[in-house]
Amino acid sequence: MRIQNSKSWVKYSFGDAVLGSSVILLSAFVARYALQPLIEPYAPFHFFIVACLLIAYRYGYQLAFVATLISAFSGSFFFVKPYFTLGPASVSDVIQFLNFMFVTAVAILIIERLQRSVYARKMVLKIMESRHKISLYRENDRIYFAKSNNEAWAVLDEILTDFDDIILLQYGAGDVKLEPLFMALTRCQKLILKLDEWKALLPPVDSALLLAKLSQPIEKSGEVDGFALRFSLDDAVDACKVELESFMFLGKPLRILRLATN
Repeated sequence: MRIQNSKSWVKYSFGDAVLGSSVILLSAFVARYALQPLIEPYAPFHFFIVACLLIAYRYGYQLAFVATLISAFSGSFFFVKPYFTLGPASVSDVIQFLNFMFVTAVAILIIERLQRSVYARKMVLKIMESRHKISLYRENDRIYFAKSNNEAWAVLDEILTDFDDIILLQYGAGDVKLEPLFMALTRCQKLILKLDEWKALLPPVDSALLLAKLSQPIEKSGEVDGFALRFSLDDAVDACKVELESFMFLGKPLRILRLATN
């Protein structure tokens, strides 16, 4: 896996990085200046090498390269004869200057490459851990919904125990599903009815009453509403006592119209 943003491994803000780099570079200069009487004229850049590599390790290659340039001119100005001037320089001084620049630059690039590699590995581990957590959450959700569905179907099985008494069903805002008992009560000879054709089989008053009952919001799952319906257009046919049971099933209203038991 390739991490595109591995360049951003530095965890410090730009202001903090500049301040930290300045402190490190200034500390190296002070230490070298304090030892000037003891080690003159040797090692004009050694302390700066350590400072630049430490800056590269903590704050990245960009500030480290800036520190390298500052160190090169500071070392040449303060610790290479003739002091407090940038010229004239001997061949050995030029070689020493170029050697410092080259070695420090190579070391900074190596440190940067290693830091990016370490950061990329950490990011890969975090991504893998995140994906593992996501897969666990998905598996938990799958188990939860599977369990919920099983429980819901168990409830539905219990609801539909007395299937022979069911006249019709309505699930959600969908169409009404007619059961054989409805066809028998209305004495309908058709095997298949069109979408709303069943309404014409009931007296208008009873059809309007049933539609009103089916459209009422469910206040409590499992509530039962008893009333009377006529299933024939013949006024001589008496009304039947029915019960409308209302449930919340899988987040949607389920209404079951059945013949009253008493």
